[in-house]
Amino acid sequence: MPGIAEKIEEGTLPKMWEAELDEAAVSASWAASGEWLAAASASGAIYLFASGTGEEVKRWSGHRFGAIAVAWHPKQNLLASAGQDGKVNLFTPESDTPFAVLDCGTAWVEHIAWSPSGKYLATACGRTLRIWSDKGELLQSFDEQPNTIAGIDWRYDSEELVSACYGQIVFWKPSNSSPARSFQWKGSMLCIAWSPDARYLCHGNQDSTVHFWIVATGKELQMSGYPLKVAHICWERRSKYLATAGSPQITVWDCSGKGPAGRRPETLKYHRLPITAMRYQTDGPLLASGCAEGRVAIWRPSKRDKPDLIAHLPSPITDVAWSPGTARLAVTAEDGRLITFEVREST
Repeated sequence: MPGIAEKIEEGTLPKMWEAELDEAAVSASWAASGEWLAAASASGAIYLFASGTGEEVKRWSGHRFGAIAVAWHPKQNLLASAGQDGKVNLFTPESDTPFAVLDCGTAWVEHIAWSPSGKYLATACGRTLRIWSDKGELLQSFDEQPNTIAGIDWRYDSEELVSACYGQIVFWKPSNSSPARSFQWKGSMLCIAWSPDARYLCHGNQDSTVHFWIVATGKELQMSGYPLKVAHICWERRSKYLATAGSPQITVWDCSGKGPAGRRPETLKYHRLPITAMRYQTDGPLLASGCAEGRVAIWRPSKRDKPDLIAHLPSPITDVAWSPGTARLAVTAEDGRLITFEVREST
């Protein structure tokens, strides 16, 4: 398999290290401590790497049928992995096996999310939404939703969770088995994200639109004109910008002040095939994107409409993940590659 250096030009994204998983690499997550990087394989294996050197520290058997996602606890060295077997496993770097196996339902566990405090882990498995403690104790198993859950997200400043499925967004609290409230919307949602300031809830949709909710009032805004379904959205840390992708190009909405209504969005063009992964830095202004052609780009939306840095891998990108507090980026690809890049301050 050719090395990544053969696929990128001089002056582009500087590589730190590269690892190769046994099958397609589908997800990556950095520990809050910065010490560890975890990755999930389509085979079901979960890998643990020393983030500075790329040394493989652990390889857990993980999940029957395949793994879907990994997510580190926001404050502890505690890793959750989700699989096609309907389970979520909880690991510590020292453990050789999971210290807890959570039975999340009979479908794939497509979504996992730690609450900002780390007290709770939410899991979405088909139509089943559950909340667990950080010890793996089941705290809430909510009534089955009318359709498959398309996305979940926690409010940044409180212990409140939203779930999205066809026809509705529902607000939940770990202390109550009944919904706190809901927004009705007749359409097929593909992803949902709560703005860091908790002002907006936004979802990308099958009908090539992006829908905004002003949470306090329930007022709605809708942005249309995307050429394809909108499967990727992410917020900038200050809640000023929302990046959305429904094609090879990225559309960035300015949500400051009175919001995006009436404003012309910024369009970022570099990718030639549809976006497959996209994420803002947790502590900075940079946006990373990857596409089905294997191209990776680093952007400074609102500063320039061309990427600052690029890389080109030999296979489609499956995930991009920024490390907390530093300018390191992990990229996973369908050919099993996990590559970390250093995005230097000078860029």
